[in-house]
Amino acid sequence: MHPVVSSNSGKVVFSSLSFRQQPARVLIIEALPPWWSETCMVLCDALDNFLSLACCLDGPCRIPLLSLYAISRQQECLLPFVQVRGNLARLHCCVEELRSLPGEGCVRGAARGAELLRQAVLDSLQQFKQYMRHSSTGNQAISNTSVEVMAWLIRLRFHFKKSDLYLI
Repeated sequence: MHPVVSSNSGKVVFSSLSFRQQPARVLIIEALPPWWSETCMVLCDALDNFLSLACCLDGPCRIPLLSLYAISRQQECLLPFVQVRGNLARLHCCVEELRSLPGEGCVRGAARGAELLRQAVLDSLQQFKQYMRHSSTGNQAISNTSVEVMAWLIRLRFHFKKSDLYLI
């Protein structure tokens, strides 16, 4: 929120302009065995509660668009970009799908997980570009053209080269 001094009272008030400029968000969750079996329940419960709250808050929308990727034995998009407000049922289904990912087994090599993360980030950026292109030709008014990628990683550490992100 941005502080603004009111001309009538001289008091500092906060403007909700910053909420109107919230970026679309991509959440990438590492669901690799064996760590996933230890964190799945807590993370999914927290995510379910957070999304329930985000869908129901009055006032300006703080998360306009959300996409969710899971990195398991492969990277997959569990939720393509959707508006958060008004999509509680769809968001709950996405969390249930996340819960159903296997928590046992093994994935060969950390390099494989790092490559899946890289691909999920690049896919999400491409998906956002397509969403923006599709939305700008329709009747929807897009107020922000940025995306924020957040990753919940238990074990992976991976750094992108600047050139990887500019390819999109």
